[in-house]
Amino acid sequence: MSSPNQAGVYAVSAILMAASAMAVGLRFCVRRLKKVSFLSDDYLAAFSMLFGWALAIILIVGAARGTLGTHTLLNPTTGAVEVTWHEIDTSKLAGISQLLTIIALGALTLSVVMLYRRIFVGQTFRFVSLIVCILIMAWTVAFFFATLFECGRDFSLLWQSLATFKYDCADYKNIQLGHAVSDVVTDLIVLTLPLPVIWKLHMDTARKIALSFIFLLGLFSTAAGTAHLAIVAEDIYETTTGSRDVRGVETNATVWSYVEVCVGVVAACLPTLRPIIDRRTPESIVNSMRSKLSLNSVTSANGRRVLASNTGSSKSETRDYEMLAPERLQGDVSSIITDSIESGDGNTQLAKVTDNRVHVQNGVTIKKDRAAAHTT
Repeated sequence: MSSPNQAGVYAVSAILMAASAMAVGLRFCVRRLKKVSFLSDDYLAAFSMLFGWALAIILIVGAARGTLGTHTLLNPTTGAVEVTWHEIDTSKLAGISQLLTIIALGALTLSVVMLYRRIFVGQTFRFVSLIVCILIMAWTVAFFFATLFECGRDFSLLWQSLATFKYDCADYKNIQLGHAVSDVVTDLIVLTLPLPVIWKLHMDTARKIALSFIFLLGLFSTAAGTAHLAIVAEDIYETTTGSRDVRGVETNATVWSYVEVCVGVVAACLPTLRPIIDRRTPESIVNSMRSKLSLNSVTSANGRRVLASNTGSSKSETRDYEMLAPERLQGDVSSIITDSIESGDGNTQLAKVTDNRVHVQNGVTIKKDRAAAHTT
């Protein structure tokens, strides 16, 4: 697999750094617009973004030093690696980037699961998601320390000669491959976690597919993780250590790890950005003005909407109840879930859907055969 040159490293680093910053920034803007507090999933996404930036700095510094984005020189006669200070520098940068990647991916995956726990309720889902959270934390701690001590307690071995590294760090292949494989598997588990709940909802198949797609945006990050796995596997099983293109391989591995983190951050933030998108539509502007003029009725292009107000409720809760119009309850439960994502206050969550009513966790029950919301 060919590796990017120095210009490519600069471009990827700058573009994904800006994209992740914009996604997280907009996510926090949505929370401010909704006038709700920031929750654990928001902070974890920002934390992961910062570690992604650290990876970008490593890539930029490495490219500027001529270490990353270049290739190891080989002896034209023997084909053996000509070890220079660049190879030593590459080993140092690669070791640091591996540790940063583990922390970033752990925080990012945990952020996604915490978002799920804020949206979906039910004892079974809460229990399963809690188990997944524990597994993610255990995965992060285990591989962080396994990578840190893959050469024992003598950390200088991590950037010694290739021969020394191969002799004293014999377990590094199993650790790196195990990390890459388990990373992809963990991503798939987390991405498919809400699908059973979604496909049990009373809505048509097209809406289920659309809603599932929203939660499967993280597959783009998983694809980058799969590319990283392919690079690690090829390097371990199909490359002779003595003729290894150290700079090219580590450039590829670091770049794809960075892509996985930043694309994952963007994908994790996209489901929370609907309010900003809606604010740009003419219908949303009209509805916003009507809401300010009258708190008793809200009219939209699709028909009547019900404004369920409660003097003890927050403004964000009122906005959520507005979206639960009776005429939309017949098969259109996806809006309830997306509104829960918007609110971000942890109070309004989809509890369950029965034949005649939708239950919202904070005590509001919407019935299909009535035109008003009743507080239980």
